Amino acid sequence: MKINYKKTYSFFMSALFIVFVGVMALANLIKKDEKFSDLENRYLSEMPQVSVGGVVSREYSEKVESYISDQFPGRNIFVAMKGSMDSLSGKKDRNGVFIGKSGQLLQDFKERSEEETTAKISAVNEFAERYSDLNISFMLIPTATKVLENELPKNAPVDDEKEYIDNFKGQLKESIKFIDTYEALKSSKSEKLYFRTDHHWTSRGAYEGYKELCKTLELEAKSEENFEIKPVTERFYGSLSSQIASEQGEADTIEVYFPKEGGETVVTYVEEQKKSPSLYDSSKLDDKDKYQVFTGGNHPRINIKSMGDPERKLLLIKDSYANAMVPFLIFNYGEIEVIDLRYFTEDLDKVIKSKGITDILFLYNVNTFNEDDSILNLEM
Repeated sequence: MKINYKKTYSFFMSALFIVFVGVMALANLIKKDEKFSDLENRYLSEMPQVSVGGVVSREYSEKVESYISDQFPGRNIFVAMKGSMDSLSGKKDRNGVFIGKSGQLLQDFKERSEEETTAKISAVNEFAERYSDLNISFMLIPTATKVLENELPKNAPVDDEKEYIDNFKGQLKESIKFIDTYEALKSSKSEKLYFRTDHHWTSRGAYEGYKELCKTLELEAKSEENFEIKPVTERFYGSLSSQIASEQGEADTIEVYFPKEGGETVVTYVEEQKKSPSLYDSSKLDDKDKYQVFTGGNHPRINIKSMGDPERKLLLIKDSYANAMVPFLIFNYGEIEVIDLRYFTEDLDKVIKSKGITDILFLYNVNTFNEDDSILNLEM
């Protein structure tokens, strides 16, 4: 009897596919939905609620597709496999992240429109006009993408962060002191100023920024000799490794600058109504995002009382780069109000007046400032 191998093969593959789909469907019914992906460091989609409006607008079907994509069985294995295959294939950019020559991960930087940047500068300038009697300064920090640009793959299509910073600086009111950290960071790039797998600067990078701040504002900077520098974890895979869903290569070490003396603080997380004697939260070292060890991550408002100059009260308007800088600022200011406009919903003018603020510092990394519009909340 003649066997039709082509027909047998087709039947076998069809049966295998039906079994696979059946097994996956059964597994999907049995498994519980996951809320968070440690590998990607993000919350996963949940099953959406049905609504007539959502179905008509296709919003419901799009959410269902996202839910299925996020919740199918064995998803983490497939995501990790894709990351490994991309690495083996030599792919140098994945999901907005460039893989540098030595394995350094670097964020893509694409400058937003001129109109958007101008609106942000206007918001800062108008705010400075309202508080012309206060000492106002701005620190716009370049990321590793610029400072370590020799790590970028050849012809990587990134915009120039330094050009963006210079343009921003040139349009600020003269009354605002601009703290330029680029040259200091560039000249010290042999030090570990940025994490390899995360978009933040390290404590060392923040300390270099702190020295430039003190130089510009004519403050006395604490010497490194005044700190005991200790590693608190050597197993940190940060935000950029999450973006490419890969934890390959050398993990980062997080170091903390502990004051040898004079570092006493009372830290109040205002919205959470919680107090702490420390600017560090060691419990976050058990989480995926271990950078949250600095101030326990981002919060709408933090009040810090310290042994610094009691006559100087600082309002720090910031992104997460500031979290690693705060432990140095406590030596120059007796009280610091830390505000993150991405989450802050109170009356900022009321905080300034009620707290007797004398100094205001804006501190952002250039990528976050370029991408995020929360600075426009100053106009409210």
